[in-house]
Amino acid sequence: MIVGAQIQRESYGFGTFVATRVAEIQNKTEPSDWWWVPSEFNAADLATRITSPGDMVKNSIWKNGPKFLNDPIDQWPLRQDCNLGNDELPDTIGIVMSSDIKKMTNTMSGLDFEDVKLENISSYSKLLRVTCILMRIVTTKSFKGASIGITAESLNAAELEWIRYLQRDISDDWTKTFRRLSPEKNEAGIVVVGKRLADWLKATWNRTDLMLLPNKGHYVWLYLKSVHDQDHAGVDVTLAKVRSKFWIPKVRKSISMIRKRCVICRRRDNKCIGQQMGPLPLERLQPSPAFSYCSVDLFGPLTIKDTVKGRTHGKAYGVLFNCMSSRAVYVDLADGYDTSSFIMVLRRFTSVRGYPKKIRSDLGSQLVSASKELKEVIQNWHWDTIKMFGNGNGMEWEFTKAADAPWENGCSEALIKSVKKSLSLAIGQSIMTFSELQTVLFEVANILNERPIGTSTSDPNEGTYLCPNDLILGRASSNVPVGNWDESDNFKKRWKFVQQVVNTFWRKWHRDYFPSLIIRQKWHVSKRNLQVLDLVLVQDNNSFRSNWKLGQIVEAKSSRDGVTRDVTVRYKNIGPGTKYTGTQDLLIRRSAHRIVVLLPVEE
Repeated sequence: MIVGAQIQRESYGFGTFVATRVAEIQNKTEPSDWWWVPSEFNAADLATRITSPGDMVKNSIWKNGPKFLNDPIDQWPLRQDCNLGNDELPDTIGIVMSSDIKKMTNTMSGLDFEDVKLENISSYSKLLRVTCILMRIVTTKSFKGASIGITAESLNAAELEWIRYLQRDISDDWTKTFRRLSPEKNEAGIVVVGKRLADWLKATWNRTDLMLLPNKGHYVWLYLKSVHDQDHAGVDVTLAKVRSKFWIPKVRKSISMIRKRCVICRRRDNKCIGQQMGPLPLERLQPSPAFSYCSVDLFGPLTIKDTVKGRTHGKAYGVLFNCMSSRAVYVDLADGYDTSSFIMVLRRFTSVRGYPKKIRSDLGSQLVSASKELKEVIQNWHWDTIKMFGNGNGMEWEFTKAADAPWENGCSEALIKSVKKSLSLAIGQSIMTFSELQTVLFEVANILNERPIGTSTSDPNEGTYLCPNDLILGRASSNVPVGNWDESDNFKKRWKFVQQVVNTFWRKWHRDYFPSLIIRQKWHVSKRNLQVLDLVLVQDNNSFRSNWKLGQIVEAKSSRDGVTRDVTVRYKNIGPGTKYTGTQDLLIRRSAHRIVVLLPVEE
């Protein structure tokens, strides 16, 4: 019955697939040639449904046809009137049904706009074209050639008819409601405003007035969207263009809403969502021996020269170890780009400072402070070998989760900046040998360990400022201490003195440095948590915004404070201008500060 109802209607009222086949049937046959028969009498149904062999034997309907064929034709259970409503027909997209065109006689054009389904139209230009076609059908009483030869004059006429229709909602006391605008009706019967600026409008927009429209309705929404889509400009620019032709009260809010919903504007203008700065790890807040908990980062490459052949140059890489609690620094130099060179640096560090309980580091491409060359070097390292070296000595290795998030290892990133600054002041453009550069790095580390941490006190009884060397050396400077030292001093007294130095350091640490950790230096406000199925852009500082990856969040785990700061994004690796031929999904993990939300899951 559904097919029969579709054949009896105009093909343009359906989707492309159905409309094409309905039009083909109507061109080759007449709708009156088609009859509807109940399913129990339709033998063709046996070929399209689950059927047993017993239903297709010699005396079955499949072999002999339905029994009513032996009866007179006037007794056959056939029907031609297969009228079904729009809600009963699938794939119906009609803007106005042909049966409704016969009663469109209310307005001067003969078209009743109540029968036009505005919600089925997605653009302002399409609305005007459809209106022109319907007006022509009503005028000529024929569908033939209705969509041919649409002119600018016919589009303007269709627009005026819609304006007359919309202005019916303006109350009879419109002169009182809009009295500040001095409204009046022009010769076409349309309410206009702006006569006070007639000369300026004539010189600027070649108009003498502005047509008045209500601020609600799908028509107004389509028009505002068409103006916005011209250049996707800001609210003020769109408002100025709208008011060159229409006066719509309180229209700024609607324009702002359209701009917020525009995917192109979101992709161009939305900023990375960010998130509130997370709580500090326990390792940063509890007293512990120097370098018990440390972070490591690399920088470089640094150019060195051969000791014998001075003109032969090579590359070395700086390695910085930073104590997370006392902020002490150890800087060394790796002579190669392989895993064994880094392990040699790690062994020298543990020989001098002992094995730490935990080391925190970036992994490969997360080394933002490093150059592109260094990132490629780190990616080729055998991190399992490095971790096994640490695990064998009771050391735990922890990696940051999200890539391209240097702030997750920020305590090392900030110190690398200080190391580079000290290097530039110390050696400038000079090229040194490996041992010379290593010596300079040791001296730079000592300078950093003499730097003050926290706030300084004005109490003369509290001594000098607090620095990492107070814990490492027992004094702020690496210079030889001045004093009268008696070799016969009691070792017990010396041990108590050392303990007093350590206790004094941590007392000053709690008083002068710990309060500075309470303040969040940036990212103060908590933002919306990223959620699974959010449609996002992934920021990439090495490419233009138009080439940022478009993806969907597939995993969003919260931190211990209930805030989501990094997510896993699924995306397709398709280059710009490349035809999509199918590709495997790729997964990347990124911080919330690298994510631009285009379409939240709740929308």
